[in-house]
Amino acid sequence: MHSAFASLAARAPARWRLHLPLPALWLAPWAVAALADGAADHAGSLRATAAWQLGGMVAAVVGLAGLAVCLWRFAGRRSPVARAVLAALIALGLVTAGPSAAQRTAEIGRIAFGLDPLPAARVELSGDGHTLWLRGSIGTGSADAVARALTASPAVRQVRLDSPGGRVYEAREIASLLRARQVDTFAEGLCASACTVVLLAGRERGAAHEARIGFHRPQFAGQDDEALGTSHALIRAYREAGLGAAFIDRVRATPSRSMWYPARAELLRQRVLTG
Repeated sequence: MHSAFASLAARAPARWRLHLPLPALWLAPWAVAALADGAADHAGSLRATAAWQLGGMVAAVVGLAGLAVCLWRFAGRRSPVARAVLAALIALGLVTAGPSAAQRTAEIGRIAFGLDPLPAARVELSGDGHTLWLRGSIGTGSADAVARALTASPAVRQVRLDSPGGRVYEAREIASLLRARQVDTFAEGLCASACTVVLLAGRERGAAHEARIGFHRPQFAGQDDEALGTSHALIRAYREAGLGAAFIDRVRATPSRSMWYPARAELLRQRVLTG
């Protein structure tokens, strides 16, 4: 590791040498990433959002690599011990944060390049045009499919759900469409994870007797579901829907690999279902 980095630093262009104040060099890559994240918030689609996020991550990596080279040169002017300490810190960072960062980057990259491993939901209209069915995972493009179906059939009054969940971004976009149309929602079979965001958007919300409505902590590739915390879009959606703090705490206490299926009485009490 020490010799490899020394070779990289030796070949680095002279303009990468430490001419700027150290704090500026530390902040520059994060400023670029922050700008990209800000653009991602207003990108208009999950794929565009992922593209902005990927660009920000690449910019941050390039900036940090440049900073590492500058610090290496700076440390070399001090002592071999300083370089050894820096090499150890870089190695520690790669070992501890590298694998999870790589997983997250790969997942965002797949979405950005249209290779989302989660397929879009199957969206179908009933013969009379009054009911829209949403089945399967809620992958990239699901909201667009729902938007097209609603535009083609303005008579839709109810959306029936049978989905294990998927992308929260897509689920929130679908929820916005349903709220604007003031349609009812109905869980026909399984409605879990991000699907519950869509269910909660209905004006009236029902479920078949054998339906299973499931909740758990949000998760994303390469990120600990506990680390996602209370700011995640899934938890925000539950708060915006008016679910109680104790209910949301139970959701957050359920690991992403598990599922909590509240009793029907609890769903009615929390107004997840209205009847």
